[in-house]
Amino acid sequence: MRFEVSRVMDTIEQRLTTDATLAQAVVDVAEVARFMELDGGRGINLLRIGMAIDALGRYLHDGGALLYPVAGRELLGDGELTSKERMVLGRWADDGLIEVTPQVTDRVFEVAELAGLAVIGRRNPAEAASRYPWLRDVPHRALTLRPLGGGALLIDGTGGTGAVVLTPSGEVRPSPDGAPADRATRRRGVWAPVRPPVPSGLGAALLARAWRCGEFSCPAFGDERRIGQPVPRMRNGVPMCPRHDQPLKDTGGRPPQVALSVVVDGLGRRHFAVAYGQPVVIGRSPDDPGDIQIGQWLEGAAKSWISRNHVRLELRDRGLAVTDISTNGTTVLTRSGPDAQPERSRLVRNEPRPLSEWDTVELYTGVEVCRSAPPLPDDAAPEVEPMSVLADAPTVAMRLPSFGG
Repeated sequence: MRFEVSRVMDTIEQRLTTDATLAQAVVDVAEVARFMELDGGRGINLLRIGMAIDALGRYLHDGGALLYPVAGRELLGDGELTSKERMVLGRWADDGLIEVTPQVTDRVFEVAELAGLAVIGRRNPAEAASRYPWLRDVPHRALTLRPLGGGALLIDGTGGTGAVVLTPSGEVRPSPDGAPADRATRRRGVWAPVRPPVPSGLGAALLARAWRCGEFSCPAFGDERRIGQPVPRMRNGVPMCPRHDQPLKDTGGRPPQVALSVVVDGLGRRHFAVAYGQPVVIGRSPDDPGDIQIGQWLEGAAKSWISRNHVRLELRDRGLAVTDISTNGTTVLTRSGPDAQPERSRLVRNEPRPLSEWDTVELYTGVEVCRSAPPLPDDAAPEVEPMSVLADAPTVAMRLPSFGG
């Protein structure tokens, strides 16, 4: 059982990030870990973070959904956690995968507002609308976590459940009718890419700068950080390190970045960012281990068609561009807007092609790259559902629900 717990913790870890460019929702770790009603288990259990990740993935119909976790410093040494859980939390904190702060208070709302993310709460996040008016203006970013048959469900500020519906028997199934209008737009059976999170004006200004904490080896704003930048904490108009509670130093502008998603058979699989001057290659098994490998999600003809190094994406002065470097070719689905019918055009090998906001790069039928979140399924229920990060969890510790397909 110890091995199984370690394996599921490693799977959960892959879906945690404090990179404000890639995260899709923010959550208070302790609030979810203490949500006993989710599984009827012990008073605090770190596996419940996996339940929140699963719920987010089903709500977005996204098998690669990323969560921005915030934890109070006292949680790392909480005696109710197992020694394994404390060790895992410590590793996540040291690697900068969770944000550690002296006091959580309204930090999750601040991160959500500045970075344009959804906020997940045990209580309805919209109750904080008096302090954060954007929760009224964008109710789909207020997600309430609810227990459901040993699992969890997210309900947004409109009462919607995203890409899933509840059957009369209480099961969760894919929604045949799509999702809220601000997440996707359908026209003649074609799903367009979904608009990425939009930071607030202050958030955009903060995230456009590079910040450094004076504390040695700070995992949030230190020189050794290897993932994208988190959200500074604001206090009296001064950007602060949320972990060490000291002013941050502005070291200059950050290279622009664009968030992208790999979508296979209508399901998001991997989120990544392309930064100015740092090209990224996508393929079945790229030569550089730092590039985006998608071979694990390919089957049959797709696996044969898509090259080891298939396309190169780069951010230039005039915007995002794609270059076909494959053997069999690549297609771009060009759209003038979110509800426009796409026009197909085949790329000329080794010639860069600019990509507009709503364009989609098609490596093979059903294998696409688009901005931010994936498209939602068409009228028919999707054949592929997000895989649970808790698939390897011990059954005596976690009761996994049946979500139908």
